Amino acid sequence: MVYKPKYNKGLQQQNFKEILQEMVGIESWNLLKDNDLLALIAPSSVNFVNFTWGNPSVSNIEKVKLFYKSADFTWLTSGNDVGSLVQEGFVLDEAISTEMVLDLNKYVISEFSTNIKVIIPKSEIELHVWTETAIQTFGCSHDEFKEFFYPLINFAGCVPFLLMYDNQPAGTAMVYCGQETAGVYAMSTLEKYRHNGCATAAVNACISLAKSRNLYNAVLYASTMGKPLYAKLGFEEVDVLQEWHLK
Repeated sequence: MVYKPKYNKGLQQQNFKEILQEMVGIESWNLLKDNDLLALIAPSSVNFVNFTWGNPSVSNIEKVKLFYKSADFTWLTSGNDVGSLVQEGFVLDEAISTEMVLDLNKYVISEFSTNIKVIIPKSEIELHVWTETAIQTFGCSHDEFKEFFYPLINFAGCVPFLLMYDNQPAGTAMVYCGQETAGVYAMSTLEKYRHNGCATAAVNACISLAKSRNLYNAVLYASTMGKPLYAKLGFEEVDVLQEWHLK
């Protein structure tokens, strides 16, 4: 049976495009937008920056290579028409991102442990704790993380969440409420606090904010490890994206 998603593919990309509209003019945020082509050079070397979306045609590849010059970058694609990527020397990474979408009208707020508290970091100290918690999962430096995420908070209006378990930092999340869709980003849970409901509490916080703003859907990219949790919470798979890397 051919899988037919209920939702259009590319909602995550559309949500991120809306974020980037808010970032136009911000120093050192460089964007390439050409029809369906979207490429980003952000001021950080973290591994989730320098991504490209769009049809990997020969002409598009040339545009993107000129845009990045000598910088490393990764092309996200559903796996169709990748022959040009192979010919141009791209290598398929092991990383696989599953685009998953949630109908907010059907979401029921899940219960989680009373040991967990969710706060929106606002002070410098709280943002510092949020950052230090996240980088333990994302594997980048404090400065790299700040260079990428703080402009998203300060200029694009993304809302961060810090998960506390027994009053100790345990995980992070961030949500951007777009025109119709909420994008869930920066999901992380420290290893010692996994399987205690922290990720569920983080999703609840993101979805509650999105519902309060009368949005229709929530979308995220799920890792192999996170996919079962999101499916349990009601997210449905709409696309599987490969990551093609070029040095």
